[in-house]
Amino acid sequence: MSKPKTQGPILISSAVAGETEAIAEALENGNNLAIGGRHAVRGFLFGKDILLLITGPGMVNTAQALGAAMEYTRPALIIQCGCAGIFGQTTGKIGDIGIAESETDIHTGIEPINPMDILPTPLPFPLLETDNGPVTNSYPMDKSFIAKAFTLLQNRFDNDGIAVFKGPFITVSTITATDERAEKLYCAYHPIMESMEGSATAHVALHYRIPFLEIRAASNTVGRRDKNSWDLPLSFKNNALAVMHLIKHIDISGWMEP
Repeated sequence: MSKPKTQGPILISSAVAGETEAIAEALENGNNLAIGGRHAVRGFLFGKDILLLITGPGMVNTAQALGAAMEYTRPALIIQCGCAGIFGQTTGKIGDIGIAESETDIHTGIEPINPMDILPTPLPFPLLETDNGPVTNSYPMDKSFIAKAFTLLQNRFDNDGIAVFKGPFITVSTITATDERAEKLYCAYHPIMESMEGSATAHVALHYRIPFLEIRAASNTVGRRDKNSWDLPLSFKNNALAVMHLIKHIDISGWMEP
């Protein structure tokens, strides 16, 4: 992946303000902005230039908001964060943290011929051409960068009873609401987490050749929909702690070209 030649802010993207509220409160000299009709805050955290962007939920909102942000500034790094559903097959629990090694848009493709199948097959043409080849519905990420983030977060949460996972994520436009569909999705993609924005952020980041990380904290288990079992406050808290820890220790200069 090509790296930016000039260092802009770290752009932190979340669907709703609650997911990054603790980060916004920690910013020094924070200024509220409107970017593309979306709420944003720019300030400093651990001496680093931060741009928080609240995109709204889903891929269309996310793509529009990030596209506007790219016209406002060229970030040194994009971090997509927030809550997510964790797949029970991972043995993960609510509050645990996931780092995406890839993002797959499961609703883009060709309708399956077999009526018993529920998932599309990949498109026969690319949605995006990248330095590493064409993308149809699955977006790759930089494994070495992910490995560094994984180690940092494991060390941070090792004594807190919070597990950190890395692996494939999937992006959905229809939230999974049954155990049967959750099992089919797991068998097809072996994901650790499900969200509604990741593929859009990955697409924009790859298009603009900007380094990208996706970090989420589980608010629920993917499957039968039971809002009484969700824990959004815990997810928001752990998500913010994870992102702030990375910002504190990450070396953005390592992504800069000489």
